[in-house]
Amino acid sequence: MGHLKSRGILAVTALATLVIASSYTPALAHTKLLSQIPAAGTQVANWPNQITLEFDESLQNLGDEKANFLVVNNAAGDQVSNDDELLIDNTITVSLSENQIQGPVLVYYRVVSGDGHPVEGEYTFTYGVGVETAEGVTQSQSESYPIAVYIASAIFIVSGLFFAIYSYRRRSRI
Repeated sequence: MGHLKSRGILAVTALATLVIASSYTPALAHTKLLSQIPAAGTQVANWPNQITLEFDESLQNLGDEKANFLVVNNAAGDQVSNDDELLIDNTITVSLSENQIQGPVLVYYRVVSGDGHPVEGEYTFTYGVGVETAEGVTQSQSESYPIAVYIASAIFIVSGLFFAIYSYRRRSRI
């Protein structure tokens, strides 16, 4: 009877471990930047009056919190974006101040995706004619659980299984 009880405990432990391990899947799909106006890596002759970014899913507005923002800096590093971001569904827009300095323009953004994860990135475009063009887009995603947490969890679970099997075999010899 004790032998059957031990097998039952081992089976329940293994099943519980599998269920817990399968529930720790990372969120793989965060919002992605679809388009920008002005577009990344382009050269514009006239200074735009606003920047608009479009994402592949709706963005979250967290009330009064400044969770979603766009910051635009001209070639001298001066901020030329106003503090008036407008968030509508999957787009965010900010108006720009006047700018006379030609050269690369940096657009930095941080938005909260539909699943609640912050997504940030930056891109550049060039303002002016005959000016060296800027580079493209860089996007990063803040993960709520880094990969190290998943690896440590897997090691802990596998160690627990080995300990359970070892204990079961040792007990059955007695």
